[in-house]
Amino acid sequence: MYARPSREDTISKVNDWSKLSEPFPASEVQWRVEALSKDKRRAMVVPYVDARSVLDRLDEVVGPEGWQDHYEVLVEKEGNYAVKCRLTLLEVSKEDVGEGDSLKAAFSDALKRAAVKFGVGRYLYRLEKQWVDHDPATGHFEVPRLEPGHPENLPELHPSAVLEELPEAKPLGESEAETPPAKPEPQELIHRLIDRLKELGMGKEVARIVMKYQGYGSSPEETKRLYGELRALLKGKS
Repeated sequence: MYARPSREDTISKVNDWSKLSEPFPASEVQWRVEALSKDKRRAMVVPYVDARSVLDRLDEVVGPEGWQDHYEVLVEKEGNYAVKCRLTLLEVSKEDVGEGDSLKAAFSDALKRAAVKFGVGRYLYRLEKQWVDHDPATGHFEVPRLEPGHPENLPELHPSAVLEELPEAKPLGESEAETPPAKPEPQELIHRLIDRLKELGMGKEVARIVMKYQGYGSSPEETKRLYGELRALLKGKS
């Protein structure tokens, strides 16, 4: 007989909540036209991912049993639909409204918007919009390429978002002093704290804090607060 996993069992299977906000493979990133030039020969395109990619990401990180989605149709007129999605990962819920010219499109848009609040695909909003060649007769346009080193391949945090509470460097000899060691990036520091707390059996508490900040946080200030809460948790355990 199938036994539904407990919340604690589900949390224990989550190795890294920040995986929710990791970039998608370039092959899964699609583009749509947002605006056209006056002669319609140039199009401004923006990136997005299909709802199926979002579903796969949720299954990958929290497992099929770790999330639920509920929908409410707000507007249902021909060619104009609006749907509210309530997405729950474990015991954390977030809502958003999606729109579309069909009910199916509105459902997909609502799911993706709610997932963004957990960090899924949020980096796509920070990618630069691009103007490309557009054929007004067919509607076809040149698909941008995400080259190596493009922001799509970079970590969620900008390297300049350095935390205030960095470990002090050990004293260096004269030969070493000429080249100061590089400071760990925020992600690395947070990973170290998370690993240490998991070793102490505090994975459940860590998951709650990381979910609160939806990964690494949406700004350097939130990242600092996340780091501070994890440090406080470790000090309280020591």
